[in-house]
Amino acid sequence: TSGNAATGNKDYGYWAGGYNPSFNQLVDRIDYANDTVTAPARTVLSSARGLFTATGNKDYGYYGGGYNPTRISTVDRLDYANDTVFLSTKGPLTINRQGPGATGNTTHGYFGGGFTPAAKSSVDRIDYSNDTATAVAKGPLSVARYNLAATGNSSFGYFAGGVAPAATSLVDRIDYSNDTETASPKGP
Repeated sequence: TSGNAATGNKDYGYWAGGYNPSFNQLVDRIDYANDTVTAPARTVLSSARGLFTATGNKDYGYYGGGYNPTRISTVDRLDYANDTVFLSTKGPLTINRQGPGATGNTTHGYFGGGFTPAAKSSVDRIDYSNDTATAVAKGPLSVARYNLAATGNSSFGYFAGGVAPAATSLVDRIDYSNDTETASPKGP
């Protein structure tokens, strides 16, 4: 499967959606304690899609954006404690995003970049304590791009690589304590 998204907690990893040979909406779970068995399908996204991303905290995973057959802004929430129930649709991203990156900390998730219908630098923040509201636009990335990846820790989020319009090795850092500022370029 290509173009899928993944997130997880300390016990399980959850891969969702993707394309092979058509878009799907399955969510598969890997048990870290028994990782040699085939990952079973646990639930489904609200709609089939690919070219999206995910982030989360210890309790929930959030899958956002994507494509099928148009770009979308939908955010689905997976409850790790009840992972056989259909995912809940939550407040959308501020724009449709194909190929964004996502990261976050225990309280907020950040979805940045993407394509709709041109490369974007904007970043949306989801407040996990109020996840039915539309995401809030925050400080942008330093360069518009899509098909990027992200990771982070409790203080900072790092968005790396992507296409802008050519492939780039740029790394931008978001300071969660000052997330209205433009992301700071760091070592590539």
